[in-house]
Amino acid sequence: MDTFSEVSKSRKILERILGILLILISIAIGAYLIPSFLPLIRKTPYLLLEPDALVRHELSRDWFLQSVGWIIAYFAFRNGRAFLRDSKKPS
Repeated sequence: MDTFSEVSKSRKILERILGILLILISIAIGAYLIPSFLPLIRKTPYLLLEPDALVRHELSRDWFLQSVGWIIAYFAFRNGRAFLRDSKKPS
């Protein structure tokens, strides 16, 4: 029984650490994306009317990369929160 409680305690510590790390990673990704997101929102209406296809392609690429970054940040935060919840459950 002693071995089981040791493993359970170690697992809870590991889950808590992983949860905190994933939440911090999601915050860091969000902080990295926000400075480029606000100007992107401001310039989008003007660049959509631009006749140059290269400019519109760069705009669509920027929006795609922003979307992928926010999706990664969302899932990292959600998984980090789940790890923290699991670490608080009694075993």
